Amino acid sequence: MAFEKPLKEFMSRFQKDLNNLQKQVKKEGDDLMKKVKEATSKDKMEEKKKDVEKLIEQKLKQIEPQINKFVAELNTTAKKAGVDLSELELKVRKNLHDTRAKLSKVAKSGSANAKKVKTSAKQAGAAAKKKVKAVKKTTTATAAEPDAAGE
Repeated sequence: MAFEKPLKEFMSRFQKDLNNLQKQVKKEGDDLMKKVKEATSKDKMEEKKKDVEKLIEQKLKQIEPQINKFVAELNTTAKKAGVDLSELELKVRKNLHDTRAKLSKVAKSGSANAKKVKTSAKQAGAAAKKKVKAVKKTTTATAAEPDAAGE
């Protein structure tokens, strides 16, 4: 009986210490798992960012020859109508260069402003297209006027 009281105290302390140790190990394990998950998600984000960069470059490489062909055809049509489009071509090329630069910055920074940059890039592209359409209408109208006057 003399040993029962100290043995009970020892067992209760041991149980408390064991519970505290289990809680601490669980907490540290959870913290470690969070860090591991964050690290893997960052790695996945880096991989996805690289994939997006590759896709953007591929699409730009596909679109650029079409743009160049369109500009060449537009220049020949405009020259026939007596309009010089070299300035417009420079603006379109500058917009293309600026758009590439903005997209590469977004891809490198991974910023939250990606939507804003993409929107502004689209707006710049749309503005360039409007200018081209306006010039086309002008050249078509200019080309049609001499025919109508000549008839």
